[in-house]
Amino acid sequence: METIESTPDPRSAASDLHAIVDAQRAVRDRPWPLWLYPCNAALLGGIALCGLIDSSMIGALVVLALALGLVALNSLAGRIMGTPFAIPTSWLFRVLVIASAVFVILSIPARTLGSDAAVIACAVAAAACYGVGAVVHARRTRR
Repeated sequence: METIESTPDPRSAASDLHAIVDAQRAVRDRPWPLWLYPCNAALLGGIALCGLIDSSMIGALVVLALALGLVALNSLAGRIMGTPFAIPTSWLFRVLVIASAVFVILSIPARTLGSDAAVIACAVAAAACYGVGAVVHARRTRR
């Protein structure tokens, strides 16, 4: 199909692309509600502490409930903010969230390999990593 419009000017096209990038960055760097940070840290720590539950069935149900709560809480906060699926641009925040997830995953075999103290240490480390990431994200977005 042919177009009857003229070819766009490369300078105006480049400025349009820069405007799109700036708009995406503005959406991704919106400040989160302050209550969301400690709630996420507590839920991540709670998921990591589920290794202390003796019954595997009850432990699995508690992990599932906490994980669904984490997803629901973040989805709700994202919808309230108008950005339900935006991932922040801060690379340090993302690295610390990944480190927090690694500690949650390490808490699963920690009880079988070590003692209850290893599970508690993983839970504290997961919450602490997310807490530091929360401070980084809050400071970056609240300039």
